Amino acid sequence: MEIPALLTNSSAKFRKEVLAMPVAALLDTALKHMTLRRGICGDETVGAVGSNAQARPYRTEKGATNTGKMKARKLTTYLGDVLEEFDPYKLYTTVYGEAYSDKTKRTEMQIVKDLTLAMAKSVAKSLGAALFKAVRDDDGNATVDLFNGFDTITAAEITAGNIAAAKGNYIEVAAINISNVGDVLKNIYDNASEELQEADNLKLFVPKAVKLLYDEWFLAHFGAVNYNSAYGRKYLHGTDDTCEIVALSGQKASPYIYLTTKSNMLVGCDQESNKEKVLVRVPDNPKVVQFFMCFFWGVQFEMIEPEYLLVAHPAAAAGSAKTISGANKIENLAATAGDSVRTFATSDGSNVIAEVISENSDWLTVSTEGKKVTFSRAAYAYVESGETRQATVRVYNGDKSAHIDVTVSQLMAANQ
Repeated sequence: MEIPALLTNSSAKFRKEVLAMPVAALLDTALKHMTLRRGICGDETVGAVGSNAQARPYRTEKGATNTGKMKARKLTTYLGDVLEEFDPYKLYTTVYGEAYSDKTKRTEMQIVKDLTLAMAKSVAKSLGAALFKAVRDDDGNATVDLFNGFDTITAAEITAGNIAAAKGNYIEVAAINISNVGDVLKNIYDNASEELQEADNLKLFVPKAVKLLYDEWFLAHFGAVNYNSAYGRKYLHGTDDTCEIVALSGQKASPYIYLTTKSNMLVGCDQESNKEKVLVRVPDNPKVVQFFMCFFWGVQFEMIEPEYLLVAHPAAAAGSAKTISGANKIENLAATAGDSVRTFATSDGSNVIAEVISENSDWLTVSTEGKKVTFSRAAYAYVESGETRQATVRVYNGDKSAHIDVTVSQLMAANQ
């Protein structure tokens, strides 16, 4: 069976199906609760048009009003790629040998197609896991570096003052436990605007651990009543089954809970232009096959006004460990002087503090604003001692109870 030859000739034939796989694999999970926007390569303006037009008693004079308004936001999709080398014979015999025995009468092309789609399906898993926690890092090497997830976007909007208690789209609630989880979640709903409470396809996005606590709480408080015959409660109590509780795997360590609608949670991709590619070829090693795919991906809230979104931030439970997440490497910076900005997420919602902790690192300075850290480097001339220079920056949460170490490396001028 000439699997490599078939694979290398299949990229054009299976291109559309392979590119569609990351989306298709998420349709029954995350995308079931979000809105997919296709045909987006880069930036696209999203938002909603509103009006406060009122009916009034009839009068002859005009007295016209002008209450129409549009709040615009930017949905950005980033170009990402996958470059993977694998042994098709090994994969075939270990994973697909049983499924495609002679009895199945599968053709070689069908086997090749499934091998190729399997590569794309693994991409979908990583995209789903990164929907909330991803932080865009131009120099990154993982899916969490490709785009800015919902938590990262939220943290930036909180820092900018666009999501705030005074604006009606942010609320801080008590630490969640088995005793109060039902009351806390209902309190979030009760503090939402009437427009949001009455919206169609209303969702309460919570970490899975919170959903498990809620199921236990609901069973303890309501028992086996008619509308709770099965373990696990799909809707928030007291909402007349209009607010669905959604627990996605990608929100596992999220510091936020989101009350919003399906239409407000946007996921952008392309799949309509010729800018996305799928290539399969035999590289220098004839025993392996190289799989290459590039595609666009990004997320955004369509609107963040209180009529569309309420972000809740539960306090950290007593004795629980606080965490901070974000890029832990900034590699191959140019030898010229310049700045690199990274955003970090803290489990307690606090702003970050940063300092250079390595010795002989005067060439690098750091400054912070909210949850953003600016890494400022000096120019780097040619030296005999090595190809790059490195420094370590420690980024803390507000009370320094948690930190992450970031390794920053800069190329010499002669190596660019």
